[in-house]
Amino acid sequence: MDSKCAVREYKKRFIIEEMFRDLKSAGFNMEDTWTKDLIYFENLYLCLSIAYTWMIILGADCSKNKKSKIIGATKKVKNKVVRIYSLFRSGLKWFNRCYTSDRNKYKLKFDFVLYDI
Repeated sequence: MDSKCAVREYKKRFIIEEMFRDLKSAGFNMEDTWTKDLIYFENLYLCLSIAYTWMIILGADCSKNKKSKIIGATKKVKNKVVRIYSLFRSGLKWFNRCYTSDRNKYKLKFDFVLYDI
């Protein structure tokens, strides 16, 4: 395997490790589930996957619409704005802020359809 291909494959592993960290210890605490039932865990994992995707979409929306300053997701370093939270962490912080605050001030707008008949 040449070096460029090796670096590309290693980057994929890093992204997967970051996702596992978000689902487990640094985000949804999936590892704290009490169940040993496989069907229950599969359903839980499905719900967490949907929520994970939604948090990333919220984080991307925060970055796009300049809301990152409100939640402290960026900082200025040498005249350059640097993101210090991942899109997931930004989305989770924005969701928590909207959920716990006055709902008239921060609104979560979304059009979420699992399936359409």
